[in-house]
Amino acid sequence: MEAGDESMARVPDDILACVLCHLAPRSLAASRCVCKGWRDLIDGRRLLRTDLLPLSIYGIFFMEIDVLCGDPPRLFANPLTSRRIDPNLGYVEQEEGYDLRIKNHCNGLLLLSGHVVLNPATKQWVRLPPPPPPCAATGMEAFYNDVCLAFDPTVSPDYEVFLIPNIPCNLDPTTTMFTVDSEWPPSPYAIQVFSSRTWTWEERSFLRKGEAAAATIADMQQYRDFQRRYIVYWKGALYVHCPNDSIMRITLSDGVYQVIKSPTGGRLEGSTHLYLGKSNKGVYCALIYGNVQHQLQVWLLDESYGSMEWELMNDINFAPVTAKISLLEHKDAFPNNRKHKDRNLRPWIFLRGNSRDEDVKEGLVEDNAEWDFTKGFIHETQDLKVNWDHTHCVEAYFLGFHPYKEIVFLWMSKKTAVAYDFSSSKVQCLGNLNAHWIGVSFAYTPCWTGELSGKN
Repeated sequence: MEAGDESMARVPDDILACVLCHLAPRSLAASRCVCKGWRDLIDGRRLLRTDLLPLSIYGIFFMEIDVLCGDPPRLFANPLTSRRIDPNLGYVEQEEGYDLRIKNHCNGLLLLSGHVVLNPATKQWVRLPPPPPPCAATGMEAFYNDVCLAFDPTVSPDYEVFLIPNIPCNLDPTTTMFTVDSEWPPSPYAIQVFSSRTWTWEERSFLRKGEAAAATIADMQQYRDFQRRYIVYWKGALYVHCPNDSIMRITLSDGVYQVIKSPTGGRLEGSTHLYLGKSNKGVYCALIYGNVQHQLQVWLLDESYGSMEWELMNDINFAPVTAKISLLEHKDAFPNNRKHKDRNLRPWIFLRGNSRDEDVKEGLVEDNAEWDFTKGFIHETQDLKVNWDHTHCVEAYFLGFHPYKEIVFLWMSKKTAVAYDFSSSKVQCLGNLNAHWIGVSFAYTPCWTGELSGKN
């Protein structure tokens, strides 16, 4: 607003508040900067409900590999929040042939098998119409699809679902125009997209920008079943982890994609694993080297000026930490008192679908409180003088990135969950997370805003 423009100043506060409350949260937040009067009005009437947005971490959703076809997901929950999230998902009607398997997630929404979009915070869910078969002209009818959910409640209540073609283990040349010697990913790259705004599926083609992946379908097939494929949505783009460990960045606004080499520059060898995710500065990559030292690297994708370069944020030898955790587990020294005077030192709560309310009431304290990751360190990894014996070391497994802090969640020896702050190289124990084997996991941020956009 210009200093001399008094037209808006004459609008009654009630009318102005009514207009402003219809803005998306991001636009409403920007409106606070127009002038002091608008800021006072927005703050005074609490128009900007940041507590309803997915801005704090509730816990870690995960599914065990041996129960992927049947049992519901599990939830390892932050004990400070009083809003109960039921991981059972039993209120979702299941279609024959489908279970409650989590396929993808984005900013508080889950995508389940059977094309179900679900908000666990509000227990609202919708079933999408089945996608049409791929157009024969694209040659994608013989390919499998990975799915991705794109949702940003600070911009719009609408969401999109993407079916991203992935190469099959065995390619039948009689059902597609592709051969094992065909370049992958192709250009154009045909993707089926569902929009909740139009409630329809459409096919979009994306053209390659920049250099090709220098890979064929045969190159991809040899790695197809080795690792889980990660897909991340970040500020209008999809980041797809390809079987040869390259990253495909798909820009949704201009219909192009480009292939980005992984931080290693090529295919990973041996017991090294790559994990893709997003955190406070953008898209991150975690590399865990399964050697005796348990080396962990965290990389940030620097997209400044379109350069697409990986920046090493942290490179540590995790062996002293894993050794200490092993000894603490042996001594059963982890805190297990939910009535600890410091609420941030209480262990996180392991919720199953059949958890009783009285099982979690002791831990539920505040409404939507953010866990304090600055307390209760069990180790500072910068201290390299800690004596350790590799016979006591335990393996580290990736659980997810914190969406808004430079923290990676790890699972130690299939028993203990820890938060590792890679900006300060400090480790905090979250509690016991006993599972047989975790297949799918991610940090969950609940979204409490409005109705889930859908038709049914």
